[in-house]
Amino acid sequence: MFGSGQVLKTMSALAMLAAFASILQGQESAPDLTTVSLESLMNMKVSSVSRRDEELRSSAAAIHVITQEDIRRSGATDIADLLRMVPGMDVARKDSSTWAISTRGFTAEYATKLLVMVDGRTVYDPTFSGVSWHLQNLVLEDIDRIEVIRGPGATMWGANAVNGVISIKTKRAADTQGGLLVADAGTNSPGEGTIRFGSSIGSHLFYRLYSRQTTRLAFDSPTGGPGGDAWNLTTVGTRLDWDPSKSNSVVFESEARRGVRGARQNFLTSISPITFGTVGLRSDEGGFAMARWSHIFKDKSSLTVQVYHDILHLKGNNGAKDLKINDFDFQHNFKIGGRNNVMWGVGKRDINDSFPTTLAFGMTPAQSHTDLNSAFVQDEISIVQDKVSLSIGSKFEDSSLAGGNFQPSIRISWLPNARQAIWVAVSRGVHSASRVERGMRVNFTAFETGSGPAAVDLLGQPGTRSEGLVAYEMGYRYQANRKLWLDATTFYNVYDHLSTDPPGAPYFATDPAPPHLVLPLFFQNNSKGEAYGGETSINYQLLRSLRVESSYSLLLMQLHSPTGDTSDSNIEGQTSRHQVRFESTYNVGKSLELSGQVHFASSLPYFAVPSYTRVDLKATWKGFENVELSVAGQNLLSPHFEFGDIPAPSNVTSRQIYAKVAWKF
Repeated sequence: MFGSGQVLKTMSALAMLAAFASILQGQESAPDLTTVSLESLMNMKVSSVSRRDEELRSSAAAIHVITQEDIRRSGATDIADLLRMVPGMDVARKDSSTWAISTRGFTAEYATKLLVMVDGRTVYDPTFSGVSWHLQNLVLEDIDRIEVIRGPGATMWGANAVNGVISIKTKRAADTQGGLLVADAGTNSPGEGTIRFGSSIGSHLFYRLYSRQTTRLAFDSPTGGPGGDAWNLTTVGTRLDWDPSKSNSVVFESEARRGVRGARQNFLTSISPITFGTVGLRSDEGGFAMARWSHIFKDKSSLTVQVYHDILHLKGNNGAKDLKINDFDFQHNFKIGGRNNVMWGVGKRDINDSFPTTLAFGMTPAQSHTDLNSAFVQDEISIVQDKVSLSIGSKFEDSSLAGGNFQPSIRISWLPNARQAIWVAVSRGVHSASRVERGMRVNFTAFETGSGPAAVDLLGQPGTRSEGLVAYEMGYRYQANRKLWLDATTFYNVYDHLSTDPPGAPYFATDPAPPHLVLPLFFQNNSKGEAYGGETSINYQLLRSLRVESSYSLLLMQLHSPTGDTSDSNIEGQTSRHQVRFESTYNVGKSLELSGQVHFASSLPYFAVPSYTRVDLKATWKGFENVELSVAGQNLLSPHFEFGDIPAPSNVTSRQIYAKVAWKF
């Protein structure tokens, strides 16, 4: 834990950095890039809503964009922590390498209703329905933007884009020419860094090579001892952009990663005698290769073909997993007359997985092959030129595991004038039943009874259904002037066939030996309910050198099961009802930049986690050409818990201080 003396030392370091920077302000400095006008922000192009570039102001969805400038001045060192700046996103850190992230409810370590993509490649794991955030070890300086949609994006992106979509887009290789060396060290990271080099072959072929090393120390456990959750991950990769002609472009990306991380979670190793082991170290190995070709025809219609191969190998003394994914995606965009912009596409995904069986965990069957075939069509209709537009379409999917579904949406956008935008949307989203929900067996614990041992098992059910959502949304954007921008959204979500795990009737089992009593928990789909609320954000450019951003989010949930299953109240109590965020950036001359964020999250009743407030500060000095120095502090107020112990124990989120140098050459 941090003591007050360490905090004072850190604040002194920030003050010394500010003084040192002010002395050297007269030297040549890098141009100030933080004062991007709010007008430019409103006109920013986004592509995650309709799979094509459109202005943010006219997008008929609750979308927030994290720009590269936001990333640079945030002080965050991980993708997951960057998402804290998005209104309505619930980000809870469980330990050094694990986050529970969702939007508009259902927050969990394995959040089943949030689709995450990197450059169009899905990183949502279909076997357990979630994202391993520590594996998203991207070079933060190479990210162009992160587009976050709150609300369904299933019509364009398919199943599991239920409550939201996160689309991470990296820079073109042409925009990362030359070298970059980043090194940082601090209280939680003894030393980590990035090296990247970009160049070209001729005038049409650009590439970059990169490697990132991440090393994090363990957090403290609830009792104050070591949390056992330290982790280390090394990533190497490449991106190539080739534009053989004005109408053709090719992108190729590949990456390999290898790491280990610790966990202090206990697992059952024997029923007779009842024995438990500790997970300890687990290894993560994997990588991907992706290629995408785009062509623009003379009539301005276009098509894109993308393929990728993704592999993941997880090993640990409590179980292992092998996962291979092959994905093909085709889309075609064309216009009919002057009012209709039509997009359609087809896709196919092959998923192969293997789970070695242990006493603690098993799958039925142990190996599986899943085919997912999909098609979508959407028509964007200009009803009144540059004023009113209508978007209507649907995604159709058929999975050999979960069956078929369709996910339609209708969206209307109205721009009454150049400064205002109003939109409404009605959408359907589906979370497809996953392998774990259909065939998982987890022995949570065991204990002795008067007649012998007993075990508590969580059992998947072959008949588990896909969850459904119908979402009603409305939003308003207002740019009062060049200094003030307001964005407000309200929503009402109706869910059916929600997954729960109520207890079943006890029974005796002989496998594994010896015969023992089983107290089962079964996956079922007997819950439904509503979630409603809204998000509001305000950006205000007080001065040319001072910008303030604030946001407030409200979430209310009412879930109910005809069987009286207590899982409903558990789910309701796993997400903060209220979140408030303030963020400010101040430029002291041309060389020194100060930024800070204050984030409040209300309590999580189910875990008995009280409300907390985070304060993050960063000072950046740009006094030397091509060199940037910074000192940052995260969670400076007090250590606290942000989530509970499902499925693994949570550790204390502690104060963290680090120093960083970035050199472009």
